[in-house]
Formats: sequence, structure tokens, C-alpha cells
Amino acid sequence: MLELLLVETIIVSTLLYLYLHKKTRISLKFLYMDNIAVIVIAFLLSYGLAMILPEAWQWVAYVLNPGLAVGVAFALTMIRFWRTPKRKITAKEGEIVSPADGNVIYITKVEAGEVPISIKGNRYSRLEELTKTDLLDKPCWLIGINMTPFDVHKNCAPINGKVILNQHFNGKFLSLKDASALSENERNTYVMENDKLKIGIVQIASRLVRRIDSYVKQGTSVQKGDWLGMIRFGSQVDVILPIEYDVKVELKQQTYAGKTIIATSK
Repeated sequence: MLELLLVETIIVSTLLYLYLHKKTRISLKFLYMDNIAVIVIAFLLSYGLAMILPEAWQWVAYVLNPGLAVGVAFALTMIRFWRTPKRKITAKEGEIVSPADGNVIYITKVEAGEVPISIKGNRYSRLEELTKTDLLDKPCWLIGINMTPFDVHKNCAPINGKVILNQHFNGKFLSLKDASALSENERNTYVMENDKLKIGIVQIASRLVRRIDSYVKQGTSVQKGDWLGMIRFGSQVDVILPIEYDVKVELKQQTYAGKTIIATSK
């Protein structure tokens, strides 16, 4: 019984994390981290349940074991999702840090006056909202960062500066698979500036999201790494940077808010 219960737990948990890897782009490292933790905890819970049940009812432990594995995985994911890590900011002057944990899904050059195109898979959406700012008066970089449920969902200031725009759009909670999702989903747009540059940060929600929290007000001065806000569950953050900065990240690279240097001044 012990061996069969362990095998069942391993199969259920591993298939679950492989599915999450395919659907949410979580790193395969979680197969060797959270997956192992889920296997151990779920197995012990199921085995403990089997031990306290009469022998004729021990089959119940096998039936409940998949549910326990999923429940433990969900609990670990929520711990990752809601955590607020304390990160030491080591970026120097002229270095722009990532505003979000996640993986880089595109790096696009946008010409002066051109509407940025945000890409999700094979679908394209025009970020019309940015035309209301002067960020597009000059060429710029558009960097998209995809956040999975396993990433910290708080977003930070990439530079020291003043928040000169903090605009919220309620949106329609469309799936990010929808071609119009990034122009109609709930989002929050920040524009920050200091005496050397101006950048934009766009928090974009998916259909599962029902709220974007903003921690700062327009006119507030923030330091690099200060938390700006939080998006609930799967989401995306776009960063608009001056073209004269050198981009230091690559496609599919994992970034960490406040730690990863995404661009530097030339």
C-alpha cells in the first residue's frame, strides 16, 4: 500500500506541474522544488489518513490523494503569489531594474509616433493608451514581462523618480488570448521621470484578475525598488524605455523585480 500511494502521489503531482508549465510558462525548476514538496506533504497526509481508517476503508486514501496533492500545490502557489520579498537594491545610477518577476516575452523597438504593439503568443494588440502621453514622441523600447502564478505579483519602481501619471482603466476582463485583450483588459499605467529619463510601466490584467492595487499616488516620489502596486493572479507588465538605453535582458529570461537589470545608459 505504501508504495502504491507514493507512486500515485508522484504521478498526480508531476503531471500537474507539467500541465502548469505548459499553460502558464512556469519554470521547469518547480518540478524539482515545489513538486517534491507537494509529493512529500500530500503523501504523508494520505498515508496518515490511511493509517487512521479501518482496513476496509483505506481505499478512501487513494481516492482523496489526488485532491490532497492539488490542494497542497495550490497552497504553496498562494504562498509564492502573496509573498513580499525584501530585496536589497544594488542597481547603480543609470541602471534600470525590472518592475516585475516573470519571463521576458518580447523586446520591441517602437519608432517615434508609432503605437506600440503588445504581443501575447501569436496575437497582437495596439497599446493605444500610450498615445495620450509624450513617451512616444521619441523612439523607445517596449519590453513585455509575463508573470505566472508562481511569481511575486507586486511590481516595483524601475528608477528613482516622480510618478507623473497614475491612470487606471477598468477594462472588460478579457482573456489574454483574445486579440483585443491588451487594449481592453483592466490595466494601470504609470509614467515616471527624473532629471535624466522618463519611462512607462503598464500593468495588464487577465480574465482571471479582478483587481489591480496601486500603492502610490500621482505626484509621489519613489525610490528604485519601491513597490508601486500589485496585480492579482496571472498578468503581464510592459515597460517603455528610451531607445538610447542598452537592453540587458533576453527573450525568455527570468527577471526579478528590483534585482534584474533590464537596461543601462550608454
